[in-house]
Amino acid sequence: MTDKKIKQIPYGVASYDRIIAKNGYYVDKTMYLAEIENAGDYLFFIRPRRFGKSLFASVMEAYYDVYYKDRFEELFKGKWIHENPTKERGTYLVLKFNFSVVDPAPDKVDTSFLHHIKSKALLFLDKYADYLEKGEKYFKQIIEKSTSASDILSSLGDLCKKSHQKSYAIIDEYDNFTNTILSTLGEKAYYDLTHGEGFFRSFFSVLKGGTDGMEAPFTRLFLTGVSPVTLDDVTSGFNIGKNISLQPDFNRMLGFTTDDVIEMIEYYRSNSMIDHPTDYLLKIMTEWYGNYRFSKKDEKKLFNSDMVLYFLDHYMLGKELPDNLIDRNVRIDYGKLRHLIIVEKGKNKNFNGNFQRLKEIIEKGETSGELQEGFPLEELVDENNFISLLFYFGLLSIVRSELNEQVLEIPNETIRRLYYDYIKKGYEDTGIFSLNLSMYSHLMKEMASGGKWEPLLHYITGQMQESMGLRDLITGEKSIQAFLNVYLGLSDLYIIHSEKEMNKGFADIVMEPFLARYPGVKYSYIIEIKYIKPQKGQKRDPAKIDQLKAEAEEQLKKYGADGKFKKNLEKTTLIKLVLIFSGHRLVHMGKVG
Repeated sequence: MTDKKIKQIPYGVASYDRIIAKNGYYVDKTMYLAEIENAGDYLFFIRPRRFGKSLFASVMEAYYDVYYKDRFEELFKGKWIHENPTKERGTYLVLKFNFSVVDPAPDKVDTSFLHHIKSKALLFLDKYADYLEKGEKYFKQIIEKSTSASDILSSLGDLCKKSHQKSYAIIDEYDNFTNTILSTLGEKAYYDLTHGEGFFRSFFSVLKGGTDGMEAPFTRLFLTGVSPVTLDDVTSGFNIGKNISLQPDFNRMLGFTTDDVIEMIEYYRSNSMIDHPTDYLLKIMTEWYGNYRFSKKDEKKLFNSDMVLYFLDHYMLGKELPDNLIDRNVRIDYGKLRHLIIVEKGKNKNFNGNFQRLKEIIEKGETSGELQEGFPLEELVDENNFISLLFYFGLLSIVRSELNEQVLEIPNETIRRLYYDYIKKGYEDTGIFSLNLSMYSHLMKEMASGGKWEPLLHYITGQMQESMGLRDLITGEKSIQAFLNVYLGLSDLYIIHSEKEMNKGFADIVMEPFLARYPGVKYSYIIEIKYIKPQKGQKRDPAKIDQLKAEAEEQLKKYGADGKFKKNLEKTTLIKLVLIFSGHRLVHMGKVG
């Protein structure tokens, strides 16, 4: 990485100027600048965390800002927009905010927000002194003394209008600190900000006002965020502009396509920085970082750009896979979902219907619903709205359309493990179920390296049986299957497949060793689950258990003969297991020879 001729991997870098200055690898997205101009003047764009929103906002600033007009050649040579510039290039005074820097602490948020707006406003005055009326000194004094962010924004709008200048307002991560406040302080603190006389709502009221009338000071507006909830709350019904998040023309605006990833791997291979075959690395990255789709009309699937850069950046350290394939920065904190799935009444904590939806997604592998462009927080109890929120967070991805609904699924292994973590923490949070993770880890290693499967399965199912709280939550074979998926999936040693198609059938749980990362794993597993509906006062029926056992054994023999799966297992020993439950109690566990 010391050779300046080889492009650096810009992992974690959100400044376009810095990427260009440091010869960073940039996947060209400048063709979407022209698309944005044609889409409308006031736009709103949602993507999951760490999906390239801030970098694209930086590209927009570099392209539209009159201040950088003379650096066009330096910044964009070799990019699509260099050969196809638009008439609006370098014609705006850009007012750019990044609300992720606002401190969400309850005793600091107001002051922190004011400070951010004030500092950006003063920078705006200094930066564009040659373009503004000479009265900017008067406005500077007003801004310095102001104690209201909305008044500052209003003053800037008045100055632009007076100076007959066009301004482009770009707000990155508009909902960052409000989401944190919602998850840590609750709905009341959130409503105080976004409703009534809250300073955040007031700020957006002024912003909306600046887009109206002759010579409107904010000629164009572009907002990024991770959900439509806050905007709907602060703008009384999402009337600030057009949400282009689901439009097919913008499906690929952020993230990497398969061709982008292949080109990147091949670039570094040609510079002797990658030893593994391209197909090998692409398969791993697709399984862990790919399969995102944000439009029902554009079927192209995408990779999370941050995850890909993280992988390659860590790979370069020793030409081997990262120790941890999941970038911690991508994780959506459990706290961000906690308030949506748990109801607290005094000291009592209980799940609401949204937690059941999370479980159903694990059970079925997919869900369906009509994706909503906007909705206020109070309407998240609506199933379509909650499913839409999971989609915007990147926890679900479009698979196909059925009439007016979209079928959605968990996009990749990284997100699947986040679901496992959410379910586990939800059970712990409500006091329903928890495991000793140190013991779990030891027993899982024994299962992986020594083929000792009984201790771990006895431990998990024994804890299940002791937990009275699970009695009403674990109902039916699919529910048992989802529960085991979660707790077997807590380990990195295996990739857990649910309902995996094998030899013209569907295996309940397949524990496929993650050999690319852990070549020392010696055993793989297929688990077939059978379920007996418990009847109060009814004794265990040995004949029924024998019948189910025989059915499971036949299925396991068929699954074990799947040639493609055998090839994936390489030299590991395959163990086939039968688990029979009555309610949440295990009544039989055995190995099929």
